[in-house]
Amino acid sequence: MGWMRVARKLQLHFRLISSTSYAKMPWDLIKRETVNRVEIIVVGREILTGRTLDTNSNWLAKRITTLGGDVKRVAVVDDKIDSICGELRTALRNDSHLIVTTGGLGPTFDDKTLDAVATAAGLKMELDAEALDFVKGRYTFFKEQGFVDTDELSPSRKKMAIFPNGAEMIPNPIGAAPGVKLWVGETLVLSLPGVPKEMRAIFEESLLKKLRDLFGRRIFLEKTITTTMGDESKLGEILDKVMTEVPRVYLKSRPTYFARDVRLEVTLTATGDDADEVEARIQEAISEIEKRLPR
Repeated sequence: MGWMRVARKLQLHFRLISSTSYAKMPWDLIKRETVNRVEIIVVGREILTGRTLDTNSNWLAKRITTLGGDVKRVAVVDDKIDSICGELRTALRNDSHLIVTTGGLGPTFDDKTLDAVATAAGLKMELDAEALDFVKGRYTFFKEQGFVDTDELSPSRKKMAIFPNGAEMIPNPIGAAPGVKLWVGETLVLSLPGVPKEMRAIFEESLLKKLRDLFGRRIFLEKTITTTMGDESKLGEILDKVMTEVPRVYLKSRPTYFARDVRLEVTLTATGDDADEVEARIQEAISEIEKRLPR
């Protein structure tokens, strides 16, 4: 079974369960008059040793910037509690409004991000009933689809539902490890999985609308254009260049199938305080795309 087919099944399952209890989780995001300063902490020894390329911080920085956030610092740390905790405390001392961590939420012994968050915040870890129910539901679904042999909640699987006291679950549309939201004073800490597809899915489906509110009462503009291209890989090269030329516009091509008659669409989004300025930025990005498209 191809990845896209698996992802569609998982997202359908997510929509079914999020239409019940998970869609009603409280947020109360606006705790400051303005929320702007953001720090990103990437967790994983595999990043530090060069075995895995960190694409998460790059994607998050671009996405947060287009939503109106100001990313001030990105740190990559070993998957040790002391290392992660040290970076979290630095971010808290910097009076960051939002801290986003990626990695270290899984079932293995070296997934220690939430332990570090609890330590930095001076909190105890406890089993979260809603998260446990979510994890259980995920593995039941995985078993039904033949992805795993058993849906038994082993200690390693239960580990993904053990949160800092007071934290809340963020549903994961395609994976088993939920994200976690925690207020530490007036700083919001969001912990997301390190698997890029899961991290992006949580951000887009479970966080995007809330983060738009969090970054303030700003203008948000979105436009979609149809290109002359059918090869998403080549279109992606163009979009990367345009996002460098016009950094405060986020561009996203719509995945599709290969065929001669395919014409890929691109969605452009931008935020700002002035509607005319945001519109001008979007139009500049459209012009840059059109310049680079084959005739």
